Amino acid sequence: MQGQRLFEHIMEQANRLLHVFMAVVLLVASLLLIWQFALDVLHTVRSGNVAQGFLHALGNLFILWVLSSLISAEIRYMRTGSFSVMVFIEAALITLLRQLIIIPVESAGQLQNWAWTYGLITAAVVAVGVTYFLVRRVPHTDAAADPDNP
Repeated sequence: MQGQRLFEHIMEQANRLLHVFMAVVLLVASLLLIWQFALDVLHTVRSGNVAQGFLHALGNLFILWVLSSLISAEIRYMRTGSFSVMVFIEAALITLLRQLIIIPVESAGQLQNWAWTYGLITAAVVAVGVTYFLVRRVPHTDAAADPDNP
């Protein structure tokens, strides 16, 4: 029994260390993305192509939004030991919405060549949106969150 408790303790500490590492990496990625956003804004002002530059910078902000959600989830996990699947559904929805904004910029006015991709991403947004709606409707209780409680 003692050996098992020691092993569980070591694994818990290793897991905590991994989550600290992930939180630090998410923070560094966020800082680098803020830097990239600033560079994009500067480049947009210099080039004069405001509409395309704005949409590209907005795409970076969507990524920052996802990173912020993941950092919040890490903080919540480190405090409580639990996480919500909603974070991942929200991240998927934000990522897909970003793609809907970026595709017109990447297509350079040739959106008909991207029609299938745009349609599939739109369908994915609807599917993830329905999933989000259905998961939000499920009442959250402590008993449902505890797998040891039948």
